[in-house]
Amino acid sequence: MIVARSIGIVGGTALLTIGLFATTATAGEVTELLDRAQQSTYTANRLVVSMWDGDTKVSSEFVEHSSGMEMVRVDSTWSIVGNGRAVVVSDEPQGVAFMTHSAPIETDRYTVGSVTDVTHMRRDCEAVEVMEGDIVRANILVDKRSGAPLITETMTDTGKVFRRSSLQNFKAYRTYAGPMSQDGIEYEVVMPLESDLLPTSVAGYQLVDIFPAPGGAEQGFYGDGLFTFSLFALSRATDVSGFEDATTLVTNTGTYELASTPSDVRIHWTAGGTSYVIVGDLPPDHATDVLAELPAPSAPSVFTRLWEKLFG
Repeated sequence: MIVARSIGIVGGTALLTIGLFATTATAGEVTELLDRAQQSTYTANRLVVSMWDGDTKVSSEFVEHSSGMEMVRVDSTWSIVGNGRAVVVSDEPQGVAFMTHSAPIETDRYTVGSVTDVTHMRRDCEAVEVMEGDIVRANILVDKRSGAPLITETMTDTGKVFRRSSLQNFKAYRTYAGPMSQDGIEYEVVMPLESDLLPTSVAGYQLVDIFPAPGGAEQGFYGDGLFTFSLFALSRATDVSGFEDATTLVTNTGTYELASTPSDVRIHWTAGGTSYVIVGDLPPDHATDVLAELPAPSAPSVFTRLWEKLFG
């Protein structure tokens, strides 16, 4: 079974993909918006709802955010992530530190559209449209004082909301003591890997770094200025967990296993002797574009088709 950094390729993968690095720099106004959000300080309850191909997922978590670091509590488990590090604090605390020296990727894929002054939760805010060409890719309600994103709606290319994140019981500039000190936690230190196995760019996403993953696998971290994903390349024989309840994703390039969560999507397929897994927060149309530029799924063998026909 492949387990990424002892935290899991799936189940907690946001720790390894989303918000782990500040990797991209976009058009000026978008950069400023994202930088302020990254550096904002607040505590809140965060409600995330995602809708992927008719499947709705919901999560609720306590979050504390400060200076690029975020601490999240779900039930009795705490996760701390940011600045290249991720820690899960439960019965057996575990941590991973990615050593990266990559410069931010320059991209003009996103620009700021309309900006409107509004009031939300008795706070002065700005409603900001983030554009991808002529498409509204995100609507972000930003607290003027702290820079925190109070509501973020991410859109498909057809204008439908597919993920909505909102902060409730929001308290700016307030933090609390963590569940425990990180001083005694052992980190797995992961160094960048020189490899030409993974592409340097995929459908507008640029490769930031490649890291070795357990079992001889490789993990490429990609960003486009707003969204991120990790691409894992591993042996076909590797048992990948987290797709037990997966649905089927069919595109022009083939058939894939798909498992969605409120915060991300995971896609698995096999091409030749390599098994691939994507984990990220990218929109559905971006996911389809990315898959179209990666090796297509291998057609099942005659034996496999016969087995499925006989036994389902």
